[in-house]
Amino acid sequence: MFISTEEYLHRITHALEHVIAPLIESDFGRGQLLAAVYLLDQLTDRIDYKPELIQQEIEAGCETIRKIVDAIEERGGEAPDDLKAFLGETDRESCAQNLAFRSRCDEMLCSAIDSFFANRKIFDPVSAHAMEGLILGHLTQIASRDLGMLKPSTSEKLLHSRGESS
Repeated sequence: MFISTEEYLHRITHALEHVIAPLIESDFGRGQLLAAVYLLDQLTDRIDYKPELIQQEIEAGCETIRKIVDAIEERGGEAPDDLKAFLGETDRESCAQNLAFRSRCDEMLCSAIDSFFANRKIFDPVSAHAMEGLILGHLTQIASRDLGMLKPSTSEKLLHSRGESS
């Protein structure tokens, strides 16, 4: 299952602070580690959720899920009912397009990927390879999305504004 960027950062900082730091004997080493934890904590405050980006990611996720479900069913496999119900829900106009729905879309994507691999034997090698490429491409988009949600740092803003005024 995918986790939000905030949760991911929280888990990293928690592990560093509460699991790794106590094992470091040197005060200097512990201090350096805790400084890194502090910097990672600051990243959480820099996440910027843009509605148009969320909408694009929901659309891309639903399209990938639909392609996986269609490919499984075209080959005589059975996609899980919750995936089909989710796709039916996305076709409705009243479907909320927010962070919670994007998280749900990510969960359904995980289910779709699991379904593909559970049904992989019904795919010929070329089709299976193409479907794996589709999945890997979408996962790459998700990673890019998470990086794209970070606001520019103050120093980047200052450098950018300095360049514009020159």
